[in-house]
Amino acid sequence: MKHAAEWLSDFTEIVATGDGTRISELFDEGGFWRDYLPFGWSLQTIEGRKAIAQFGSNHASAAGFEGVHFEGKPCDNEGFFRFQTKEGPGRGYVYVEDDLCTSLFTMLNDLPHKYDKTTKETSPYVLVVGGGQAGLALGAQLQELSVPYLIIDKYPCVGDQWRLRYDSLVLHDPVWYNHMPFKPFPKDWPVFTPKDLMGDWLEKYANELALNIWTSTKLTCARYDETRGNWHAKICKNGETQILNPTHLVVALGLSGFPKVPKFDGQETFEGFQMHSSDYKSGVASVGKPVVIVGANNSAHDIASDLALNGSHPIMIQRSSTLVVNQQDYCERILGSLYSAKALAKGITVDRADIIQASVPLRLLETKHRAIWDGIRKDRQSFYQHLTDAGFTVDFAEDGTGLGMKYRRTASGYYIDVGGSEMVIEGSIQIRSGQGIKHLSRYAVHLTSGEEITTDTVIYATGYGNMTDWVSALIDPETAKRIGPCWGYGSGAKGDPGPWIGEQRNMWVETAQSGLWMTGGNLYQARFFSRLLALQLAKRWILSD
Repeated sequence: MKHAAEWLSDFTEIVATGDGTRISELFDEGGFWRDYLPFGWSLQTIEGRKAIAQFGSNHASAAGFEGVHFEGKPCDNEGFFRFQTKEGPGRGYVYVEDDLCTSLFTMLNDLPHKYDKTTKETSPYVLVVGGGQAGLALGAQLQELSVPYLIIDKYPCVGDQWRLRYDSLVLHDPVWYNHMPFKPFPKDWPVFTPKDLMGDWLEKYANELALNIWTSTKLTCARYDETRGNWHAKICKNGETQILNPTHLVVALGLSGFPKVPKFDGQETFEGFQMHSSDYKSGVASVGKPVVIVGANNSAHDIASDLALNGSHPIMIQRSSTLVVNQQDYCERILGSLYSAKALAKGITVDRADIIQASVPLRLLETKHRAIWDGIRKDRQSFYQHLTDAGFTVDFAEDGTGLGMKYRRTASGYYIDVGGSEMVIEGSIQIRSGQGIKHLSRYAVHLTSGEEITTDTVIYATGYGNMTDWVSALIDPETAKRIGPCWGYGSGAKGDPGPWIGEQRNMWVETAQSGLWMTGGNLYQARFFSRLLALQLAKRWILSD
């Protein structure tokens, strides 16, 4: 029986020959090779022997893959390993079954600092637009790799994008999942972070790492100069216009585009307040009043819960089904094996957890999550029945793969339950499911069912557009169309059309527009993928004149 260490030894020997066919024969017929930079210099998953053979032929020998050290025991069939390439050191994880590899993960970890160099350019090599967690994490990584960069952010203070959100907002992800690179949270940090504390932490993070950031600064427009190979970026800093010419432009303005507000007849005649959820602060002003919330996902539930706790009468209009998961199940059954106090006590540090998580290709992750959600549905059958009895329509993703895959596909359509579901069940949050809005009149919302709801406040918790909204607004619609949608992986599910890609579409890699990159996502993604994005930019910096 061939174990992981022996398999890696064979792999190292054959990779050096560049013989793609022999490399592929080390893998199961349906095996996977997920390579994050060391071989193909992109983020990609190669599926099946035929594709692995082609990938190996194209990239294997040139990588200079050597010095492999398996970190597990000789009899282990899976585990971490370290290696060296011509570009720098790497980390990986391997799964072996019946002498063959079922899944291999290889990731570049660093570039030698001997490539440090100086420049006379006054413009940064990389301009990062957005100073939230994704922009700050990338700035920290670029700084560590000695790549000239500048972060710009429209808010007066770092962290304001968190501080200005609704008062009751608390992160749904636990602390172990949310660390930033180079500076983890203190040991006494709360498990679930309130939004103002998160904003303060990001400001402290930027200050203590001495990140190069200009606040109160907006990118107003950018055009790529094909001849010069750089950007003509017009920025407005404290009211004054400046021109920068970075080689690379990274859009780090969050996971989404602009707020989406649906159009209904009568909106212009409605005499009450209408707002998108992004403008909501608190329910103090609505005490004793009915408030209509269009939508039934995370923000809708958080706002409805806040309104109910402040003595209002929220009514959620659920136009389509919602995935709901209890926060305990989410933290323990979905994240807990890697990101929890128990995992940490077993020696699974954040660094190791990130590698294990990345080592599972999305096609295998779908299978894994389907099994997890089969268990959750069975164990929480009574809870879901109570929600259904209250009139709420629940789903578990159209293929039963649950929240994790919904997030990767559309980043929408779910609620991590922190108390809102109980309010729905017991009636303090009313629900109208499967109904749309027919029109608004001066003092009411009229549903397609014929019901008329008298209210003076309508909140549209209807989500956001795609990240390419920013590309269209800051560069031009033609560029946005050329690069295509960001996010999703081609699963074929609603909102994530094929073909299958196997990685997040247009994320953390150079887009079809030269010098244009996208980053965003949750704090885990800001931490982990910022390194991979920074390494790609660092290599280009090294090779630049």
